[in-house]
Amino acid sequence: MLKFFRIWLFALGALIGIQFFLAGYGAIGTGSPDEAFALHIMNGRVIAAVSLLAILFAAAARAGGKLVGRSAIIFGLVFLQFVIAMIAVAGTVPGQIIFGFHVVNALIIEGMVGSTGKLAKQLIDARKPAETDAETAAPATA
Repeated sequence: MLKFFRIWLFALGALIGIQFFLAGYGAIGTGSPDEAFALHIMNGRVIAAVSLLAILFAAAARAGGKLVGRSAIIFGLVFLQFVIAMIAVAGTVPGQIIFGFHVVNALIIEGMVGSTGKLAKQLIDARKPAETDAETAAPATA
């Protein structure tokens, strides 16, 4: 299950990479901002769902509280993205400054996803010797 969790985080990281592309696409898109950023908003909702499920998968992997906690932090940061987008008033200097944190927070999320995946990899590697030792200690029965 821990390997699945790591793959899930890789997919989340890929969705976040796509999200950066969609932000740029929306920024230079034609038409109203709602239309230009429609794909960005839709992908953001998918990211929220995937990050929420990551908490459950981390718990199911029985990897300890650290992975579950980091997954919860990722979801909290994703939720913060929605809050930032809602409170930033477009066309005002304070609104633009607040909205600037939307990008900074996205970079923090991507970093957290990467470091959590790295931690999952370390846990997978730490479990391998224990599994190998258990297989060699138990004699095979015919």
